[in-house]
Amino acid sequence: MLNNIEHKRIQVNLSHILIVLFYCYNLLGQKSNDDNDTKFYREDQIYFGTSFMLLDSNQEAFMPRGLSRHFQLGFVRDIPLISSGKLAIGLGLGYSFQNYNSNLIRFNIDNESSIFIVNNTLNQKSKISFNFIEFPISLRWRNSSLNNYQFWRVYTGIKFQRNFLSKLKYSSGDIKNISNEVNNWNKELYLSFGYNTWNFYFSYGLNQIMKNIRDQYSDKSFKVRSLKIGLIFYLL
Repeated sequence: MLNNIEHKRIQVNLSHILIVLFYCYNLLGQKSNDDNDTKFYREDQIYFGTSFMLLDSNQEAFMPRGLSRHFQLGFVRDIPLISSGKLAIGLGLGYSFQNYNSNLIRFNIDNESSIFIVNNTLNQKSKISFNFIEFPISLRWRNSSLNNYQFWRVYTGIKFQRNFLSKLKYSSGDIKNISNEVNNWNKELYLSFGYNTWNFYFSYGLNQIMKNIRDQYSDKSFKVRSLKIGLIFYLL
């Protein structure tokens, strides 16, 4: 199990994230950049969302085991591109948690660097969880105005993710910290669209999160990526 030091580190990291988001909340809102120009305004927003994940792999033996999930929380600074405010760029900062439930297991060969392989023999599943600081950049369209808080929107863009804590947990209860075996930086494309607060959310990972995943028989590497499908909520 995780020791007390690891528990404290998780609590400190999450506390810092929440403090930053709370501080930024005071800066958010649907604001006019000029009190004399009611057309030019910003839609700074807090967002949170949850999704389930479809795991995609080019290795036929790879199998999801149970439901993989995703949670996100953050804020976006709005930069209007036109005077009506209906087209803008969004720059964000957030936190993201996701896990993979699958038949991947961690394996060491002759005390060398550990690898992840597909488990076809043992009746054991694994849960690999990731914690990221995220930096979303988006192109944002909405049919809103300064006094209209209910409107249609379509946001799309890319997220840069910085891993700060990753764990591997087996169905037997054994837990390992694998942060050193995960790529520090990751990217994913995302799309959200909807009306008012409720919006659909889709994203797809552009790169492999874990560093070393191999076929145990051919020793060739293979890929595991995620497609997220869920809901995201935007609050002014």
